[in-house]
Amino acid sequence: MSALAVVERWLDAMSRRDLEAAVACFASDYEDVTPTRPGQEFRGAERVRANLSALFAAVPDLRARVLRSVEHGDEVWIEWRLEGTRSDGSAFAMAGVNIFGVHAGQIAWGRIYTEQVREAGDIDEQIDRMTRGNAEA
Repeated sequence: MSALAVVERWLDAMSRRDLEAAVACFASDYEDVTPTRPGQEFRGAERVRANLSALFAAVPDLRARVLRSVEHGDEVWIEWRLEGTRSDGSAFAMAGVNIFGVHAGQIAWGRIYTEQVREAGDIDEQIDRMTRGNAEA
C-alpha cells in the first residue's frame, strides 16, 4: 500500500468516525510534532485514540477532506479541511497541512500545522497583528 493510500485510509476513517480504523493507521510509537504550537507534541497511538475520541464526541458529524496532496517515497504532504457541527450546535472548521512519514503501512510520524478557520479581518489587520507581536488576536 502506498504512503498516500495509508493517509487516505485514515481520512476516510475520520469521515466515517470509525475510531478503531483511524487509530489502526498509526504506529504504536507514532510521534506528533507541532512546530508552530510548542508544547502540543505527543507520542503514541493511544494518545491518537484519546484525541480522536474527544473530537468525534464533540463533532458528531465530522467530515474530512483532502484539498491537495503530494507523495514522495514514504512521505505524504496533505492540505486538509475538517468541518462539522459541534454538539452545542456551533460550526466547527479547521484547516491545515500535515507532513506524514509512513512505514510498514502505518503513519509513523507527523509534522502538524493546524488553524481554526475564523474571520480574522483583512490582510492589513493580519500584518498589524504580526508586526505588533499579537499574532493570536
